[in-house]
Amino acid sequence: MAAAVSDILRMTFSLLLLMLLTLCMKSIKLEAQAGLLASDEAEALREIATQVGKMDWNNKVDPCSNETSWVTPTSSQRPMFDNKVVCNCSFPGGVCHIVAIFLKGQDLAGSLPKSIVKLPYLKNLDLWANYLSGTIPREWANTKLEILSVAVNRLTGPIPSYLGNITTLRYLNIQNNMFSGTVPLNLET
Repeated sequence: MAAAVSDILRMTFSLLLLMLLTLCMKSIKLEAQAGLLASDEAEALREIATQVGKMDWNNKVDPCSNETSWVTPTSSQRPMFDNKVVCNCSFPGGVCHIVAIFLKGQDLAGSLPKSIVKLPYLKNLDLWANYLSGTIPREWANTKLEILSVAVNRLTGPIPSYLGNITTLRYLNIQNNMFSGTVPLNLET
């Protein structure tokens, strides 16, 4: 009788251990799948890189993985320069979305990317101190940006009044460009 009880306990323990291992394997698999950038946003990043002239992003690696080609830490020698894509991976299903892009002092000589509008979760865009030229794309009026800095570039033309259509915008820095005219009334504080 004792041997039968011992066998039952051993079998129960083995089944519990197997169930625990199965649960662990499923959670590891889910964790491995979590943290992937939505494919349409990955494509938008490629377009943005082309439009601004950003050549050193590694598009073979998910930017939400914190791989070093997507994040360049600032140093004490260059505290104002930054190359970073920030993701939020707390969305259901483990999907990540880009919430911030910092390309400060990267010597970019392209134009401001229309493709920013393809990043619906983007809240912060900082393109400070580059050589970007042209105008601010009208498409940006359809974003949910909260912080926008395109200061210290080579942007031209009138200051676009359609920036006032970005109802979520809390901070706008467009100084030290070559804009003409006056600040539109809907942008004055």
